[in-house]
Amino acid sequence: MKLSCQVADVQSNSASTESLEPRGAKPIIAVTMGTSRQGSAVVRHLSKSGIFQIRAITRSPLSKQSELLSKLDNVQIVQGDLLDPESLKRCFSGVHGIFGNTTPTKGWVVGRGSMVRDYEIKQGKNLIDIAKKFADSGTLKHFIFSSVCKPKDPLKSEPAPGHFTSKWSIEEYICNKGLKKVSTILRPVSYFENFDSDLPSVQISETIFPGVVNKNTVWQTIAVDDVGLWANAVFQNPQKFLGEALNIAGEEMTGEEMAALWQKIKGQESPKVRYAMIPRRLINLLEHDIGLMANWIERAGYGADLTQLKNIADELHITMTPLAHWLTKKSYRRTPSKQALMFNLGRRFEPVSS
Repeated sequence: MKLSCQVADVQSNSASTESLEPRGAKPIIAVTMGTSRQGSAVVRHLSKSGIFQIRAITRSPLSKQSELLSKLDNVQIVQGDLLDPESLKRCFSGVHGIFGNTTPTKGWVVGRGSMVRDYEIKQGKNLIDIAKKFADSGTLKHFIFSSVCKPKDPLKSEPAPGHFTSKWSIEEYICNKGLKKVSTILRPVSYFENFDSDLPSVQISETIFPGVVNKNTVWQTIAVDDVGLWANAVFQNPQKFLGEALNIAGEEMTGEEMAALWQKIKGQESPKVRYAMIPRRLINLLEHDIGLMANWIERAGYGADLTQLKNIADELHITMTPLAHWLTKKSYRRTPSKQALMFNLGRRFEPVSS
């Protein structure tokens, strides 16, 4: 679909400081929040392609994740912060493309949760303002922004959570700044990875498949790794995706269907699996924005067109991750015998969208 307008020092693989001068003839792609789940997936797929030089931007270039990414081919770890425009200028110097990834997560506070809309809006504004400067100079050729999937029916007015509307507002800012022609918006749905939280009873176990929506609600989901898969394909096919926005998903199942799939993978002789919806009151207490998201999914629902996506994927020779494949590879812990909800309120509840 067309993109609508409505709506810092560098660390080398050996951790030494390097110049940000272009390396060789490969086009450079900068990835913001490069050590996040989504950012890391993008870095891995771009590295695997062998086509690009990648700048993985992070606030913590000496972190364990930075060290792991620095060992990949053609990857340069760069210190930068979306709240520091000057650092972005350094990080984006000479780049061919940017993968822009922002976050609403600021730290959990009683009564507020961890998600702050204005915090993400500020990151997005800095990101777009600096990207626009390099686009105007002629160096930036392709900007991908990672948003969140729009609803099935755009005219159905259902209250959306703040960590959705913040990304949609950033999309509008891209248009308002005149960056549309060099931009592609990728809009992923909920991650498979959020079915396996660190919180007790919010993780897949031998007998429980947890979720935040009603058991009969159709819920579109995707592996976080597939965001990297699509981003790599988009950068390699700019003529197809410039000026476009694409809702992306890998599966479309109800909670009961997911639980049945998990049962099938474990074997019919294993303990019976049931889908367990996390009580909405508890979600609202821990992370009110996730409660709003659950309401939105039940009443509006993600609007990715899986038939269209499969056709595009076949054309690009890419294979999205089935939930069955992800579940088969994943190793799960058993939850407490009484399935007690012993939550650590100090631990961040990860956004399901990104």
